[in-house]
Amino acid sequence: MREARRLALIRRQALLAQVARRQALRALADALAAEDRSRLIAARSRQLAAASAPQPGATSGAALAARSGFAASLARLAATAAEAAGDAARQSAWQAETLAAAETRARRLAEREAEARAAVDARKAKRDAAEPAPLARKLHT
Repeated sequence: MREARRLALIRRQALLAQVARRQALRALADALAAEDRSRLIAARSRQLAAASAPQPGATSGAALAARSGFAASLARLAATAAEAAGDAARQSAWQAETLAAAETRARRLAEREAEARAAVDARKAKRDAAEPAPLARKLHT
C-alpha cells in the first residue's frame, strides 16, 4: 500500500509540474511577444521621427516648433520602447530559465513515476506469488 500512496503522490506532483510547465511556456511566449512588439514600436517611432524632421525651406516658427515638438516626442517614444524591449528581453531570458527548470522537474517526476509504478507492480507480483493459488472446492476435502 505504501508504494501505491507514493505513486499517487508522484502522479499529483507530476500533474502540478505539467501545469507549471504550461504556465512557464505561456509566460515565455508572452514575454517574446512583448519584446517583438516593443522593438517594432521603437523602430516605427524612429522612422516617423526621421520622416517628420523639419524640412528645409520657408516655414513659420509655429509650424517649425510644432514639428520639432512632435519629432522630439516620437524620439522619446522610440527611446521608451527600446527600454521596454530591453526589459522584455530580460524577462524572456528569465522565463526561458523558468521553463527549463519546469521541464527538468517534469522529466524527473516522470522518471520517479515510472520507478514508483515498477515498485507497485513488483509488490503486486510478489504478493501474488506468495499467495497460494485457490483450490477448487472439490479439492479442499
